[in-house]
Amino acid sequence: MRLLVLADSAHDWPEDGDGRYELSTLVRRHRPDALISLGDFSAVHAAVMARAGAPFVAGVYGNHCTQDYLSEYAIVDLVGDRAHPARRGVLALPGQREVSVLAVQGCVRYKSDRDDVLFTQVEYASAIDEIPAADLVITHCPPAGINDAQDAAHAGILALRQWVDRHRPRWILHGHTYDSPQHSRHGDTEVFYVHGQAMVDLQF
Repeated sequence: MRLLVLADSAHDWPEDGDGRYELSTLVRRHRPDALISLGDFSAVHAAVMARAGAPFVAGVYGNHCTQDYLSEYAIVDLVGDRAHPARRGVLALPGQREVSVLAVQGCVRYKSDRDDVLFTQVEYASAIDEIPAADLVITHCPPAGINDAQDAAHAGILALRQWVDRHRPRWILHGHTYDSPQHSRHGDTEVFYVHGQAMVDLQF
């Protein structure tokens, strides 16, 4: 399964002749099965995602997503409620094996702002602890101890780390942090970090 994954920045997105972002060139060249956004974008970016021509477009909100832009552009919201940290679902793409997904949005609360998508560690635990196993984790913020940082704004999610260690998913896709390795492993789990855009091949 090939995914065009976007996160946090459009710094390396292609542009058209007028200097506007244009992802359709990547879609035509690489033929991804889906476009997946890991968040921290705006309605302007969502419009580009929606017209990219990918056969399926979905995503989660990042902590800086102050607008509900996913549904506005018919992008599948993998969590479905800005007030809820996480949700389990299924990625069923034409011609591909069905993949169970744990989708996690926002990041660990580090300020009192109510517009950003932020949750306490306790709120993440309440949402994630009882979710059954899944093959793929699609999250804005990484699990604690996996590509996270020491500062409060980039701390990893403790409950997600415990869930990963318990259920050992095959893959994690995340953004949010800086200068993380693009591809690494945590035990049996492949970890893909994206900042900007990347093609990710999930090997069954």
